[in-house]
Amino acid sequence: MIPFRPQRGFFEMVNKIDHLPKSFSHCLLIVNPIYHYSMSISSPNVARGLLTATRAHAAAVVARLARRGYVDFPFASASLLWLLDEGGTRSTTLAQRAGVTKQAMSQQVKQMERDGYLEQVPDTRDTRAKVVRMTPRGESVKSACAEVREELNKAVANLVGKRKAREMEAHLDAATKVFADIAAGL
Repeated sequence: MIPFRPQRGFFEMVNKIDHLPKSFSHCLLIVNPIYHYSMSISSPNVARGLLTATRAHAAAVVARLARRGYVDFPFASASLLWLLDEGGTRSTTLAQRAGVTKQAMSQQVKQMERDGYLEQVPDTRDTRAKVVRMTPRGESVKSACAEVREELNKAVANLVGKRKAREMEAHLDAATKVFADIAAGL
């Protein structure tokens, strides 16, 4: 198995991403030093690869969303959009699904509510409770996220080829399983 190594020019390409909000500019500053530092390690440094890829991916997503007008979208909250049920979901259920505390979810929901991506409305099954649901702006950014994901997947496939991109995905899935097994004590 040959590990994925970015081709020459990859980090230079990442560093040229424009329209990057200041809050994510640190992602690009950290990528290159970690990559070059770890080249001297004799065994494969999977953690470095995952970390740098994650940071570069986050920066690319933020840049692409900013081009679409979502300069204030909190990237760290993006996964929340996919946890919501069609008619809305209680905040406690979202916290369980995300694996975070109720307080952390409440803060995340409030921030996204202030930014206009989510709203809290009375639960139709129990008017004492509230459910969180997407606003039209939330639905729009969710669609934009899906478009950006497809664009970035195509960019990787164009860089390394479709076959290698599929292999890379399979290797990442395998690494995820190994790390999950280790965390579970297996």
